[in-house]
Amino acid sequence: MFKSSDFKEKSGSGNGTPKIINPGTHYCRVIDVTLDAPAYNKEAYHIVLKVEGVDRGDEFEGLAVDKNNPSLGNYRGQIGNVKSGDWPYSTYTYEGKVIQRDTQMYNWINNVAKQMGVLTKMNEKGVEADTIEEYIQEVRKYLIDPELWGYFTIAGKEYFNEGYSNPNYRLFFPKAQPRKNLYPFSALENDDRKPLNFIDFNEAEHIVRAKVEETEETKEDSTPVDSFEPKAAPMTDSLADDFPVPGEKNDDLELPFG
Repeated sequence: MFKSSDFKEKSGSGNGTPKIINPGTHYCRVIDVTLDAPAYNKEAYHIVLKVEGVDRGDEFEGLAVDKNNPSLGNYRGQIGNVKSGDWPYSTYTYEGKVIQRDTQMYNWINNVAKQMGVLTKMNEKGVEADTIEEYIQEVRKYLIDPELWGYFTIAGKEYFNEGYSNPNYRLFFPKAQPRKNLYPFSALENDDRKPLNFIDFNEAEHIVRAKVEETEETKEDSTPVDSFEPKAAPMTDSLADDFPVPGEKNDDLELPFG
């Protein structure tokens, strides 16, 4: 039997506000840092920042904090799992020089720490680790802070679910421009209260449009990493950059202490 009184109208989430962050420049805080290994190369890594946007109010129904534990409630801001780049980090050779996966990851996460204003505190505490997995776990402790907010420019690769005309996005950070000291994240401000050393969102540059037909080979399939245990880094091709961030443990790189 069908009764009109049984119909429950779906009201959406806070005047139709999506639960997931879309590409753009957003004011967010970091709520988690994880590693993600793509299915096609288990020795490569994305670093993933899980970010939460500003409080959307009581009318907004955000994603569950833990779908297996409803008592934790829902997020009050939009959520995005944003990868360190469109391509994962892996070891590759460029112009005869071997670019190590772990060095790239070390540079990227230190750039995040610098731009979020926590690198000096890390240096004061003497943060160090034997493996890149352990090092990122240590940096994670400084980035996850309810009071630490900053601007994040988030790019996206379009994809469409069958039967839907509106795109979804696989989120990633645009490529940094270290020689120009420009990055897609910043909790620092200049004299005009604008994000310091910051890349603003540019739709033409930061949206990767979906192809007319997406084959099974081109569909992205990644496997979450359940632990930060180290893995060997093989020699594979990658388009990831070796950001020249200075480092205390690297003879070729020097961090700005203080």
